[in-house]
Amino acid sequence: MIYSVFRLFFIVVVVVPSVYAHIAFWHPSMWGFNVTDKDPAYSYDNRPVVPLARMTFDEWWFHNHLRYPPHPKDVFELPAGKPAIAELGCNKGATTWWNSSEGGDVRQGDWPCPRSTSVQFHTTGINDVKGCALAIVHESDVSKIKPEDFTVFSVNQTCVWHRFTAFQVPADMPACPGGKCTCAWFWIHSPDSGSEQMYMNAFQCTVTGSRHDAPALMKPQVARRCGADPEHGITHPTPSNCTHGAKQPLYWLQNEGNNMFEDYMGPPFYNDLYDFKDGAQNDIFVTSTNNAAQSQKRDIYQPSRFSRFWGNEFHASREATVADV
Repeated sequence: MIYSVFRLFFIVVVVVPSVYAHIAFWHPSMWGFNVTDKDPAYSYDNRPVVPLARMTFDEWWFHNHLRYPPHPKDVFELPAGKPAIAELGCNKGATTWWNSSEGGDVRQGDWPCPRSTSVQFHTTGINDVKGCALAIVHESDVSKIKPEDFTVFSVNQTCVWHRFTAFQVPADMPACPGGKCTCAWFWIHSPDSGSEQMYMNAFQCTVTGSRHDAPALMKPQVARRCGADPEHGITHPTPSNCTHGAKQPLYWLQNEGNNMFEDYMGPPFYNDLYDFKDGAQNDIFVTSTNNAAQSQKRDIYQPSRFSRFWGNEFHASREATVADV
């Protein structure tokens, strides 16, 4: 009965059109930049702001926008060692690119959701935001990219409170092959305001100002819950359970393709709870042979008291991983 009620609530939230609700990363470099709720290619509202939950892999991967790629020359720049400023908004009309939106210019300064309260982007206030992240793959051919290829390189723990959101780019970030990489913005909000889901918007990107001897990225591993979690009775962090180094994004709450299996009311976040520090993720690079070897082994699951947030599906997948090592 509870599950049926949740499904009904989720369907209502997704199907009822709302111009000012949820949040997306907006830039002409993104896949699906001009998708509207009336797009004939979809049987459902698949605007970039629509949340992702209980979806098939094809539905949530790249927000099912692969059929709408950006123009080859529309590329988001990531200046090594400096902040990249992204625009987050409940509607394209709330951003610099309002002139290509359905509703025109509705900008309200730095507020991401014009004429709306923070409830529209699933937070009860600034102290309830849980952070968001940018991830990168040094590959421009999206047909070659898999979920485990993305590496989180920057986190903003006050996201999504501001329209203009700064993401610090690591100074050691290597240049993109051929001048172009593939990036994505990810967000999971607090369970305190609205139904749970995850968000993903992918975009073309390039790293500027890289050193010629910049190190390569480590192979990203699955993040683990290791920080203090007072809301669930965990008052102290457990650093030994952290995934140190390069980490994958948090793929959660989908019908397939998850790497996170936390409970609905204990979602994963892009903050200290999963060892995603605020700002540039400076521990994602290969700095020595030992460092590279360690990164290859970091995916082995080590049980901890935090495992109570993970269901049987998680344990089965982790046991299979350990067995294959």
